[in-house]
Amino acid sequence: MNILDQIIADKRKEVELKKSIIPYAQLEKTFLFERKTNSLTEKLKNSKTGIIAEYKRRSPSKSVINQDLNVGDVAKGYENADVCGMSVLTDAKYFGGSLDDLILARANCNLPLLRKEFIVDEFQILEAKAFGADLILLIAAV
Repeated sequence: MNILDQIIADKRKEVELKKSIIPYAQLEKTFLFERKTNSLTEKLKNSKTGIIAEYKRRSPSKSVINQDLNVGDVAKGYENADVCGMSVLTDAKYFGGSLDDLILARANCNLPLLRKEFIVDEFQILEAKAFGADLILLIAAV
């Protein structure tokens, strides 16, 4: 089993557990679920750089990248640097991220936020919107 297969197997278990605890309706009632999303397409059309910046704590291949940076400060910095959008890794087990990172990024900037996650279920799409994401990453191999 390669690393992607292992991550996906673990993610399926994680999502099933979340679905057994958190009703879909609860996600749909959040304040952030109701907000109008920010368009990454529009930001890219009007950009001189086309940069989508990333916030990642660690990865399976590089281990710890940066555990000490505050995601809110990073989001403000990226917005001040005029990037088009920000990718926030939310996988906990393999990348050290969380949905809290997404909320903190949303609270500190108005950039289009991409939830970078291993999406295996529609529940995660609703979860992304409920926690402030404007768009999600879908991995074709998944």
